[in-house]
Amino acid sequence: MNVPIFGESPTVKLVDPRLDPDEVERARRERAAELDGDIFRPVPVSQLCGEYPTLRQPVVEGILRRGETCNIIAAPKVGKSYLGCGLAYSVATGRPWLSYDTTRGRVLIIDNELHNETLASRLDAIAFAMQIPHADRDMVEVVSLRGRNMPVNAIGIRLQVEPSRYSLVIIDALYRTLPEGTSENDNAAMMRIYNEIDAFAARWNAAIAVVHHSSKGAQGEKTVTDVGAGAGSISRAADTHIAIRPHEENGLCVLEAVTRSWKSPEPVSIKYEYPIWTAVTTNPLVKQPTRRRADEQSKQDQADREYLLSLIPNRGLVQNTIITNSGFGSNKCLRLLGQLKKAGNVDLKHKRKRGGKQKFKIWTRTIPETHTESLPNQN
Repeated sequence: MNVPIFGESPTVKLVDPRLDPDEVERARRERAAELDGDIFRPVPVSQLCGEYPTLRQPVVEGILRRGETCNIIAAPKVGKSYLGCGLAYSVATGRPWLSYDTTRGRVLIIDNELHNETLASRLDAIAFAMQIPHADRDMVEVVSLRGRNMPVNAIGIRLQVEPSRYSLVIIDALYRTLPEGTSENDNAAMMRIYNEIDAFAARWNAAIAVVHHSSKGAQGEKTVTDVGAGAGSISRAADTHIAIRPHEENGLCVLEAVTRSWKSPEPVSIKYEYPIWTAVTTNPLVKQPTRRRADEQSKQDQADREYLLSLIPNRGLVQNTIITNSGFGSNKCLRLLGQLKKAGNVDLKHKRKRGGKQKFKIWTRTIPETHTESLPNQN
């Protein structure tokens, strides 16, 4: 009897178990070549350490290395693009960026937000304020994609980059690289986007910094990785996640970073005075919500919980579907579901498709749908 092997494909190949081992191995190699061209084999730890005795070259000390990806997250219009341009010139000249040392190297800015005239004016103003000599300014190169409707996969195909030419590539901004119909709240879709960005980093042998906006509302009580609009995979996929949040002192912000290949650095207080950001010695205290803001947030959370519960039928719903249908980011949605579960309004079950290995998280109601509007306040 024939049996299927190696997963599904438009044309399923069959292998007769009576075939000799060489024939089975040949079929396996053919299928692996169709999938990706690579065959993976485990290696001993000593071999791995021998082949990779050192970490990758730093681009920003304590923050980012060649081949790694980084998110730069801040509220809209706070000046995060100016922060990115300052980072570009700092790396291009090998001078410190805020309080972090850099390794001198060429930088590419992929900008899809500004008209060419605006971009030129901004880069000139920042270079003048940073006192960048004209001879060093061309260490920063630019690709302007405003109005070209260029999603991330098209950038990878159409942009010709010589490997190792750039130490750092800055993509400003993430939301304009999304393919048509893609939601930044979709975990699977955003993971595919970051897989593309990882491929850029590997192919170009450059660090990739992605400029992205934070979610709406107060950010002070969130963890660093929760600061950022959209799916949780955005923060998880990147090697470094940088968040810029308001400081307790007016006019200042706090830069915090969570890193994968470094010990995460201490927060830094920073200040924006057009057109550049600088580090200051003030104690880095992230602004916390006031009582009024906390009360407003409590009311909003209550309304969001009631809305979320209204999406769940008595028979239950798969967690990923709830996140997608809600329009909330995954972190917020899971937080609200946890609150509903703690209050006894919903229950979480794990189910496996018949004959399959994949488990699904199913949220079911524990109160009738008609009682959705009478949830107790949980704050």
